[in-house]
Amino acid sequence: MLGAFLVFSGGPHERRGRGLDRLVSRIEAALPAEDRPKFRAVLDAERDRYAPQLAALRAASGKVDEATAREPFDAAALHAALDAWTERWAAFNAAFNGTMVHAMQAVSPTGRAQIAAARRQGR
Repeated sequence: MLGAFLVFSGGPHERRGRGLDRLVSRIEAALPAEDRPKFRAVLDAERDRYAPQLAALRAASGKVDEATAREPFDAAALHAALDAWTERWAAFNAAFNGTMVHAMQAVSPTGRAQIAAARRQGR
């Protein structure tokens, strides 16, 4: 679910950002107004479950950017940075999936249906 939302095309209310911030903005934009605070409350309450992995993922992303921009270009350095980012992505996903399930439990059936419809629309 997380990966799908990261590539899903957001609507006009989408806030700009990267990664999790963009994901959360897109989900919130798809939710009815009364579900948004419920969704956000779960993310805030469970932040300690995924924050360390998110910080590590963001640091790894920075290393990818550094390796990409390095001159002279070092393909091995970029490959290593991408491998590290992939490992951090998997760790973040594992930590965040439970929070996403809890957040979906907190919103209404209508809200979940709207998220699913928005996800399908973004494919």
